[in-house]
Amino acid sequence: MLIESHGTGCGRGRGFTALELMTMLAIAAILLASGIPSFQQFMRKQQMKAALGGLHNDLLAARSEAVFRRFSVVACPGSPSAGCRGTNDWTGGWIVFMDINGDRRRQPAERLVRHGQGFGNVDIHSSSGRTDFRFFPDGSAPGSNGSISLCGPGGPPEARKLVISNIGRIRRDRYEGLDPAFCP
Repeated sequence: MLIESHGTGCGRGRGFTALELMTMLAIAAILLASGIPSFQQFMRKQQMKAALGGLHNDLLAARSEAVFRRFSVVACPGSPSAGCRGTNDWTGGWIVFMDINGDRRRQPAERLVRHGQGFGNVDIHSSSGRTDFRFFPDGSAPGSNGSISLCGPGGPPEARKLVISNIGRIRRDRYEGLDPAFCP
């Protein structure tokens, strides 16, 4: 039988002492506590980016589909089962559909192009006079220019908006002047 010697001669184990363990836990707690606010801020920004990107992409798809299919396409707050809600509150989700008969209401025969989900902590509202956005086969969006504001837990300084012009251009912008009453 071969016995290995480690040179200490006292038979001491190779674990941690209680003091070393407490010190290590204290350092880990300090690092974790200092990182939580940064992580929360990171998560808020990611939620805003996801909401802004999702809605922007769905509006771009609506315009693209109108040009490609040569039919009007409508984007509105609502759900596939209930259709457009007729409000300017997009927080609960939205739909994009081909509006074959031009009434801005989705019938079962009209193809659903996209269905966007709401994003929990992000409030989404269009201009008060714009409850939907319609894109014509030439890519234009008739009516007045409109915007959709997005505001989350970061408040007005982190608010964003999508601006839809009459020619159908959709752009992202900051919305620092957003009324705090519209921002949680």
